Amino acid sequence: MKEFENIVGNIYLLKVPFGDSWTGVTLIKGRENVLIDTGSRLDDVDEYIIPALENLGLDLSDISWLVNTHSHGDHIGGYRRVKEICPQMRIAASKSDAANVEDPAALAVRIRTRFPKYSPAPQSYLKGVKVDRVLGDGEKLIPGLKVIQTPGHDPGCVCWFEEKTGTLITGDSVQGGGTPTQGIGFYQNLDDYRASMNKLLALKANNIICGHDYDKIGAVIKGEKEVEEALRLCLRITDTYQDYVNKKMSEGITDSGKIAVSMINDIGCGMPPALFMAVYTVTEHIKKYL
Repeated sequence: MKEFENIVGNIYLLKVPFGDSWTGVTLIKGRENVLIDTGSRLDDVDEYIIPALENLGLDLSDISWLVNTHSHGDHIGGYRRVKEICPQMRIAASKSDAANVEDPAALAVRIRTRFPKYSPAPQSYLKGVKVDRVLGDGEKLIPGLKVIQTPGHDPGCVCWFEEKTGTLITGDSVQGGGTPTQGIGFYQNLDDYRASMNKLLALKANNIICGHDYDKIGAVIKGEKEVEEALRLCLRITDTYQDYVNKKMSEGITDSGKIAVSMINDIGCGMPPALFMAVYTVTEHIKKYL
């Protein structure tokens, strides 16, 4: 059985299977228990989250707040199931993502129809839930837990900063070198992504818990120095990508798909079944080509 692993203090990580990898579901225990993200499927709630909570002596009804890091299908897929089981569950979301929480299928359509040649069908099966509380950037959900808006991977991305341990729950906001399902790091806006990495650097956090196991940085980063090194590495990786795209463009290769395949083969972490995430990243760097 998959179990919540204690990472630091009162923070626990459950690695819910997602293809050949996993998606992180984070639990913060306290006077008010907070669950962050819910895996990719409705069934993940019954198969993984509920049994893992029970192993800690908890039930879904013991969760005070359900929140997310962003509304992509692999992180919000279980939301509707949680609400079915616990209609009284309170849902909070950042101002940047609240509309997506209520309609994640519309977000999936927007993302997966921009590059239809390289994208699978949109996840039209995703079901949203009503948001009970909307938080602004830097606002606290409960004492000691604040939301930090970190767009880049998606405009709605946030991190949750647990102040007592100095821990950032980042979801997909911190990309490292990406995952094999992406091929390379995936961001929809390069400038926003870089600004978000610098914003997180300024927090001087002690720990990071990512939403997946990322190439070059891993999934859990402990220590203020190690966190700083990982975030700076994320910035350097964007420079590496830019240099690569510049080189290909100067050689007369301008097709984003061809550059994406070449980049994944040369410096990526695995060829994905669909190229759309890598094409997003490459397209952002093509815009910067001089």
